[in-house]
Amino acid sequence: MKKITVCLAAAALACGLLAGCGSGKTPESDPTAAPEVNAEPEVTAEPAVTAVAGENGIITVGTDAATIAEAVEMAKAGDVVFLPAGTYTESAAVEKDGITLRGEDGTVFDGTGIDIDDDNSVVIYVKGSGITVENIEIRNFIIEGPSDYCPIGIQVAKGSSDITVRNCKVHDHGFKYDYSTDDDNYNAHGIYVSGGVNRQTTNVLVEGCELYNLHLGSSESLVFNGNVVGFEARGNYIHDCDNIGIDAIGYEQDEDNDNDSARNGKIHGNRVEGICSDPAVNPTYDSMCADGIYVDGGRDIEIFDNFVINCDIGIEVASEHAGKVTSGINVHDNVLAYNNSWAGICIGGYDPEETGTAKACTIKNNTVYNTDSYCIVVQYACDESNVIEDNIFAAGEDGIAYGDEFDELSRGNTIRNNKFTIDMAEFGYPENEQITVKSVTVDKENGNVKIDY
Repeated sequence: MKKITVCLAAAALACGLLAGCGSGKTPESDPTAAPEVNAEPEVTAEPAVTAVAGENGIITVGTDAATIAEAVEMAKAGDVVFLPAGTYTESAAVEKDGITLRGEDGTVFDGTGIDIDDDNSVVIYVKGSGITVENIEIRNFIIEGPSDYCPIGIQVAKGSSDITVRNCKVHDHGFKYDYSTDDDNYNAHGIYVSGGVNRQTTNVLVEGCELYNLHLGSSESLVFNGNVVGFEARGNYIHDCDNIGIDAIGYEQDEDNDNDSARNGKIHGNRVEGICSDPAVNPTYDSMCADGIYVDGGRDIEIFDNFVINCDIGIEVASEHAGKVTSGINVHDNVLAYNNSWAGICIGGYDPEETGTAKACTIKNNTVYNTDSYCIVVQYACDESNVIEDNIFAAGEDGIAYGDEFDELSRGNTIRNNKFTIDMAEFGYPENEQITVKSVTVDKENGNVKIDY
């Protein structure tokens, strides 16, 4: 399977020409630089102010300050920069500790008609400590590609700490593909949390956000990339995107440095739906293998209480870098249905010669229902420290309950006390129960799958 080529430069640059984005080249400009903010924002809707201007630490754009940049400049720790409902056609840089950038229903950053360039590739850029961005919609920041520019809705910069992104929307964002050329230089992100090898990013919460209709090329909807420690993605709704939904990445910037790994994180309570890298839509892929939730080189991450449906792969735990191990990933109590292009759950690297493996990972108490392809497939993972237990893997129609890809390099894991619609003794795992399914009810609205057997 072809996998992602992460846009490294997007994490390094706040905004601007992203030289070699996705190509391994290193940008020459300052990796911590902030985007320039337009001096004169255009607000096309009449502001509906719901806060008292200038009182209680609230600075209202359009009343107390003419621009977002001016409001941020006025703010001090504990203040709120309030954006009344309206359409904003500027970018915003928040680089003051302890302030909140807050919108309301109808606060929209709209990129219609805006050229994505070195001043407009990141819509909201956050760098600092104790910063919150909430209740803001970002839409229509689209670039005709291929391109070295990397459109990003919200970026949390390297070295930041105690950041919250809450109740934001990013949609209809990314690329318009040129299918007439073989150039696949397309990289975009909805929300990008970046950590530098020597600039650790800590304690980042992304909650209650909706990301949809994103055209991402080789990149991801919501990503924690590199030296990001103590992150949490909860209660988000990510759907109808042409590449990975949620990703925790390691070793993209420096394969020889263990700091370059997203870790000590939680991914829970999310709904991920309709994530597909169909090559007819996304020309950077040659197969449908996009994950709803993916850990590539991360470690010590808990993934639980998520509902993942109609993705190419539901949840994948792997390492794309040869010799590198993804470890300590605990996947439990998730519900997965109709992730039919490859697998409901997948563990291990996809090529033993070119990728790494997974060790000390747990897959427990999940319910997986597929009507095509695998419920669970083991790739390059062959260590007894990987424990797969107490799950239900139910295959219907053309589905297959279990598969291993690489013979002995997919065996030796601890697989026990599961319920499979297949006899696992054939694979050398007799400590599992074979079941016959009588009925299956998939409740999409409430995120439940009921399997009677």
